[in-house]
Amino acid sequence: MVSAEERIPVSIIGGFLGAGKTTLVNHLVRSGAHRFGIIVNEFGETSIDGSLIENVDTDGIAELANGCLCCVGREDLTSALFKLIARKDRPEYILIELSGLADPVPVAQTILDPFARSRFALDGIIAVADARHLERTLQNSPEGAVQLAYASVVVLNKTDLVSPTQRAEAEGLIQKLNPLSQIYPAVQANVAPQALLHQRASTPDWQPQPHPHRHTPHLTSFTLRAERPLERQKVNAFIDHYLIARPDAVLRAKGFLSVKGFEKQVIFQSVREIFSLELSRHPPTAPSHLVVIGRGLDAQEYQEAFQALQAL
Repeated sequence: MVSAEERIPVSIIGGFLGAGKTTLVNHLVRSGAHRFGIIVNEFGETSIDGSLIENVDTDGIAELANGCLCCVGREDLTSALFKLIARKDRPEYILIELSGLADPVPVAQTILDPFARSRFALDGIIAVADARHLERTLQNSPEGAVQLAYASVVVLNKTDLVSPTQRAEAEGLIQKLNPLSQIYPAVQANVAPQALLHQRASTPDWQPQPHPHRHTPHLTSFTLRAERPLERQKVNAFIDHYLIARPDAVLRAKGFLSVKGFEKQVIFQSVREIFSLELSRHPPTAPSHLVVIGRGLDAQEYQEAFQALQAL
């Protein structure tokens, strides 16, 4: 068995076409923050992105071409991961750069598989967004919206090419679409590595932020709240019926639940059908908050169901 400290952290870097993913990878490599291993996934028969990665020995780059990672078999990704750590100077940190069309969730599921998880730890999902074209991307491209919805960190790139008002509008779009993410405005994807790496996105210090209910043509997000403690059996049924059983509709959920019988609030988070529960540092008397991001969801239905979880 490999201890948690010995597992190699892995970050998934997504973002729509032309947002600046490779620029971000190069920036992180040049920073010297770690000895990186890189997996590049180019959609198409001719691989291009791998040749653009700077300052990494060719043995430190694994290229998976002719199909995005969310569509091809997971064995290829697992094989690439283990190939990288078989090197004498094995990487300290691995970056997986997705194609602009890839869904990050199957990639995350591969890393969370018990076989891969014995050696690798999913550190976070980073999305790169183009500040100039963000609104158009969200309106016209469901892939771009979905990538943002899963991100724990968003690099809002190319902010030098927009006005301060446009930048603020882009930040507002991201925050309303995904209030679970941390946003870093950037030029040439230049963000301090410590802001992006070692995220440990399950931090118990996270707090949901108030935000208006917002729809895009593809996604919606809202926050559920309850003042009184929740009944445990009702919470389990809610998770099963309204979250886990709807993986194509509920993309992400995260929040604090005050459940009767627990000494602390419970941190709940899910990505589609993958979910986790752990105790937080907060007292169980605090109100419950749950942020939900998904497709075609009825916020009123969810709010009524969440209110019904409260103990009488």
